Amino acid sequence: MLANKKRTLGKVIAIIAVIVIVIILLLNPGVQSVLKSIFIDPFQKSYPEYTTFTVERTLTIEANGGTVYNYTIDIPVPEDISENGNELQELIAISAQPNPTIEDRYTLDWMEWEGYGPVGQSTRTITITYQMRISTFIWNIGTNEVGNISDIPTSLRNSYLGDEWRIIVDNPDIIQRSEAIVGDRTNVKEALNAIYDWITDNIDYSYSSPTLPKTSVETLSSESGDCDEQAILFCALARAAGIPAWLQLGVLYDPFMEAWGGHGWIQTYLPLGIDEGVNVTIDTVNRDFLVWRPNRFADFTDDGNGSHLDDYYFSFYCSYDPSSYSAGETPSFSQEFNAVDYQESEDRVRPDDFTMSSIVPLSLILPGTFQARVRR
Repeated sequence: MLANKKRTLGKVIAIIAVIVIVIILLLNPGVQSVLKSIFIDPFQKSYPEYTTFTVERTLTIEANGGTVYNYTIDIPVPEDISENGNELQELIAISAQPNPTIEDRYTLDWMEWEGYGPVGQSTRTITITYQMRISTFIWNIGTNEVGNISDIPTSLRNSYLGDEWRIIVDNPDIIQRSEAIVGDRTNVKEALNAIYDWITDNIDYSYSSPTLPKTSVETLSSESGDCDEQAILFCALARAAGIPAWLQLGVLYDPFMEAWGGHGWIQTYLPLGIDEGVNVTIDTVNRDFLVWRPNRFADFTDDGNGSHLDDYYFSFYCSYDPSSYSAGETPSFSQEFNAVDYQESEDRVRPDDFTMSSIVPLSLILPGTFQARVRR
């Protein structure tokens, strides 16, 4: 009997010893890193550290059997974008055929082409080639490090809280929905996260036609929208809550479809202290909250002036002879993208790779979808 008790006591001591050893190992940073790489990392969202790519953009004007008197096409040149000394977006080279004239407008360089025709079945074609390097950036900022809505600078409030173009804020449905989503939250990150969660849970992705994007009210009512329509709704809901938010527009690559296309997303602001903060990006369609993903480049940022947004969306203008067309027919404008080369880095990054030490408060303004405005 005594021998059995000793054996039982020995087993208990051995079990306790094993538990203690396991606890010690689990507290070891090296072991934690190994376990994380085995059990957590494979299931955590990750991004290429950077991409390099060359993409061709072809703009085509078709007369469609009639007579076009003249036309104007203007496209902004993407700018380099830096965050804390890290290059998020680098324009390595850009070329166009035929050569454009360069116009300085809204602090951006715009490529502009003007000409006569085409006539009958002829066309006019412009090809732009972009060579770029884009790096991932993730704003891994804790809620307790972010200030309240009242901490947002007045300059941003003045630019990005009211109605603007398709961003309708002063509407009962928008205001009520924003109040229902945000509630009594005053922390900016919490409020933005609540809006992000509501849109991703309740607004379906849908692409209707290459016309003007729906207004924020229309997208809310239909409970569906494409990339820029969801971004427009997000901006309206955030502005109604007192948080400045604005559109970023550019071009995005879908690696599964191996195709480029116009894209729109959101930029907003996180206050981090007195007169300090960072501009951040949010993409509801691609489920990226506070992430700058490297499968895109930006060429325009909403500056709060609705006429500038309108100008960006309407990149083609022409005048034509209506008597040369059958009923319902007009000249047409289209664009296509060709992925010449797209390379992702082997190294990948995750949110844990970005800490507050890698984020310095500054004003990061990151400079789509294109429409045609035809004049008779």
